[in-house]
Amino acid sequence: MERREFFKLAGASAATLAIGGALFGCETELSSPAETNSSGDESVVGSPQVSFEETVDVLIVGSGIAGLSAAMPPIEEKRSVLVVDKRDLLGGESYEANGLFYVSGTDIQKNAGIEKTAEDAWKERKSELEEEGSTDDLRFKQSLVMAQAEWIDHAVSVYQASFADPKDYAKGPTTESFLLPKKGIGDMDSIMSPIKEGLAGKGVSFSLGMKAVAFILDGANNPVGMRFFSSKSDSILDVRARKIVLATGGFCSNQYMINQNSPDQTTIGCLTVHSVGDGIALGATLGGQTAEMDQPALLTSDVPQVSAWGLFGPSVNVSPQGMRFAREDQAGKSATECVSQELGFWWTVFDKQLSEGILSRSVAYVSSKSAKRLVGPFDSLDDLASAMKVPADALADAIEAYGNAVEAGKDEEFGRQAGLKPLEGPYYAIKQFPVRYKTLGGLKTSDTGQIVNAASLPVANAYCCGSCAAESANGLASNAAFGMIVGKAIVDELAAEDEKAEKESNEAQS
Repeated sequence: MERREFFKLAGASAATLAIGGALFGCETELSSPAETNSSGDESVVGSPQVSFEETVDVLIVGSGIAGLSAAMPPIEEKRSVLVVDKRDLLGGESYEANGLFYVSGTDIQKNAGIEKTAEDAWKERKSELEEEGSTDDLRFKQSLVMAQAEWIDHAVSVYQASFADPKDYAKGPTTESFLLPKKGIGDMDSIMSPIKEGLAGKGVSFSLGMKAVAFILDGANNPVGMRFFSSKSDSILDVRARKIVLATGGFCSNQYMINQNSPDQTTIGCLTVHSVGDGIALGATLGGQTAEMDQPALLTSDVPQVSAWGLFGPSVNVSPQGMRFAREDQAGKSATECVSQELGFWWTVFDKQLSEGILSRSVAYVSSKSAKRLVGPFDSLDDLASAMKVPADALADAIEAYGNAVEAGKDEEFGRQAGLKPLEGPYYAIKQFPVRYKTLGGLKTSDTGQIVNAASLPVANAYCCGSCAAESANGLASNAAFGMIVGKAIVDELAAEDEKAEKESNEAQS
């Protein structure tokens, strides 16, 4: 007699499913296995029956750069892959990034004459970690740094992702350690669209507008699928999968979680409303261990592209009192200092030089989208100060001090290195507020991205990568490399399982 399958859910209560609500604020329920009904179908106590509509080798929850990168290795090995996202937009929040890929040792950089290698980048990163006292999991951190260049080369050669030539902007040590998309700051479409199209062409399936609400477990409590819910159609989708990857982002826009882990940041705004930590919560229902959740979220400007302008050209960041307060060539520095010094907001003063070259697209986009934040052009600093409502003498002193640093070739006060050029009228300024954009904590994983429990043992079939994992601190290139590492590990595990199954089948027949 054929053994029937029994399933249960981990992560969602019946009430949650009924309203399509977020996991937070709802009690997480792990139901007991249900008896099969008279028709022999599987059912779940308190929830709609499990009815698998799709079966795949690899299910990826989240379509940002980490999720799409996790899809690359398995689809290239002819495995069936389904990527599901709760939003109607494929690509997740990666589209909202400013496009800085911190990476060294790529073919693009080598062809531009940049000699810095991935090994050099790791030495620098290791020194930073040791200085911070963050010496746990150094082997995995190293693997992320080393895999970033590999990911870039693969994305370019196989998926035709387009990056700008570093010769157009790499003028020193600061700017030679990253890559920009083809059209500069904010042009994530040149990266994400070719990858999406390439994956689809290779056979990856996509489902949008479906929120993951629960793992589906078998009788041994191993995850064998995922339940999704669509609030628009009030429908449920059950997917069976051999391997499941959570690539859902962090929790920076979940006010409850921020208050629990970083209460000092509760009153700071957030760049997005979508990073609610649902993947972290789902992983926890499997017994997944979390780590580093109490690290402060990374901050940036609420006009994020502007935060990177200082890397490429002359700009001065000043407080509401008109005083320079932070170096401009570190993307999150001004937002962090703004909060630390309780300034409320700040201004970036710039000139038409930023409208030329690699920043032309970004300046035009920001000037159009954030026109109400922009003042200028003004030929005099006094007129600019009046429009900014800052003391004219303070602004003049700030611009003069910056000019002195340019003339000296060294910013003694703040340490700025990149984009150190004189400002020339006419002048502009744009107002900005600090916002959270990325949390650093999340699910603890093995070196291959498999979710681990409190005993540091891997959870069967369940993986995590990108910003919902605890080891995702270094942005786009790091998240992409993380996804690729997970995808490779899944390919190897599937092959090993198939080989074992074939061997057992042959032995049974002999």
